[in-house]
Parts: sequence; structure tokens; C-alpha cells
Amino acid sequence: MADETRNQAEQTQTTETPGVGAPASDEKLNRDELREASQQFFRALFRTGVHVAMTPVAMLPEEPRQHFLSAGREFTRGLATLAHELSNVFDKVAEEVKGDAEEDL
Repeated sequence: MADETRNQAEQTQTTETPGVGAPASDEKLNRDELREASQQFFRALFRTGVHVAMTPVAMLPEEPRQHFLSAGREFTRGLATLAHELSNVFDKVAEEVKGDAEEDL
């Protein structure tokens, strides 16, 4: 018990910074800690949602489950490809507009 108390005291001493900037650094530490806790919470919430959404799929027999999962992968790959192609088209259009604007000057 004494070791734990001493370790906690050492940790608080190392995180505290003396001087005028201490409140600002405490706020930054608190903000960073809150951001990390929020990220962990939302990741856990997302994983839980995915698990709940996939529960009916998990109850399927092996073969239909594999078909469903592979269809989901192909659908996701198709969406990613579509987004990539759209971004390429937008880049080309932006370059053309930029070229036209430079010619007008």
C-alpha cells in the first residue's frame, strides 16, 4: 500500500510543472485526457454497434454467412472505387478550370 501511494505521489510530481504556465499545461493535459477518453468511448460504441448489427449474420449457417460477408466486402470495395474515381474526375475538372482561369488572365 505504501509503495502504491509513493508511486502515485511520484507520478503527480512528474506531471505537475512549477511556474506561471502550470494552469495552462493542466488544461492541456485535461483536454488531451478528455480527447483520448472520448476516442476510446466512441470506438467502443462503434464496435458494439457493429457487433449488434452483425448478430443476425452470425446466426446464419456457415455458407450463407460467407456469401453475405463476401458480398459486403465487394460492396465496400465498389464504394471505395467509386469515391476514388469521383475524386479523380473532380481533380481533372479543377485542373481544367484552373488552366482556363490562367489563360483568361
